[in-house]
Amino acid sequence: MVHALPVTRLHYVAADGCALFMREAIDAMDDDTFELYLKYHFSTCEREDLAGMTSHAVDILRK
Repeated sequence: MVHALPVTRLHYVAADGCALFMREAIDAMDDDTFELYLKYHFSTCEREDLAGMTSHAVDILRK
């Protein structure tokens, strides 16, 4: 659908990544472990090969 619009994709971001599968573990993380998880998530959230691993995505476009 996006390809038919006169827009440029700036970012396609996996908003929650694998959090759906790990939610109980994430909820139980201490602050330091959660910071490590966030670093992992931010380093992988725009990888095209992992785009299907999210329940929610954010498509940022420029008109």
